[in-house]
Amino acid sequence: MLQIQLGWEQPAAEDDYLNRTTVGARDGMTEAEAWLAGRGVWKFNADRALAEDEAKIVNLNGTVLAVAKITGIVKCGDRYALEGDLLLGDPRVGKATDTPHRSRNSVGYF
Repeated sequence: MLQIQLGWEQPAAEDDYLNRTTVGARDGMTEAEAWLAGRGVWKFNADRALAEDEAKIVNLNGTVLAVAKITGIVKCGDRYALEGDLLLGDPRVGKATDTPHRSRNSVGYF
């Protein structure tokens, strides 16, 4: 399991590779919005990320916002974005993660 912890929502960079206007988490966001915010753009080990089956997007409080099946990665300069199929309605969404994020890094492998 690849877990990505989002900070609070803020404006995206003007040259955002995913053409987002904001990045990060906010209260009330949909699973699709959380997946778009969380799937990139990160520095991570591409081989290790591809070895994982799923990605879980969580906020700073440890609440699961979205879960997706990883299908690939896209290179974005010196960083990467995940490709995947959002698992809409996954029972983990809205609950506390079972893998607390203890690292300062946004990306964790469990």
